[in-house]
Amino acid sequence: MAKKKSVPFRHRRHVWLWVLGLSVVIVVVHLLGSKGQVSGDLLPAAMSGLLGTAFFFHRGHAGDARFMKELFEHFNDRYDRLNNGLQENLNDSIDEPLSDDQKMDLIDYFNLCAEEWVFRQAGYIL
Repeated sequence: MAKKKSVPFRHRRHVWLWVLGLSVVIVVVHLLGSKGQVSGDLLPAAMSGLLGTAFFFHRGHAGDARFMKELFEHFNDRYDRLNNGLQENLNDSIDEPLSDDQKMDLIDYFNLCAEEWVFRQAGYIL
C-alpha cells in the first residue's frame, strides 16, 4: 500500500475559485427553481453561508502560510548559527580526529536536519 503524502496547504489554496463557481451555481439553481421570482431569504442566506465558509478556509490558509514562514525563518536562523562552527570543524578535522565539542556540533546539525525532515514529511515544508 502506497503511503499517502500529507499536504495541509493544498486543499485551501484556491478556495476563492470554488466560491465563485458555487455562487454561480446557487444563483442559477435559485433562479430556475423560483422561475425568475427572487424570494427574500433563501438566496442571501445561501450566499452568506458560502462566503462564511470561504473566509474560514482562507483564514486557515493564511495561518498555515504564517506557520510555514516561521518554520522557514527558525530553521534558517539555526543553520546560520551552526554554519561557522561546522565550517571550522571541517577545516580542522582534515588532519586530526574530531573533539567532543565538534562532535556535538555535528549532532546538533543532524538533529536540525531531522526536525526539518519531519516537518517536510508532514507537509508543512514544501
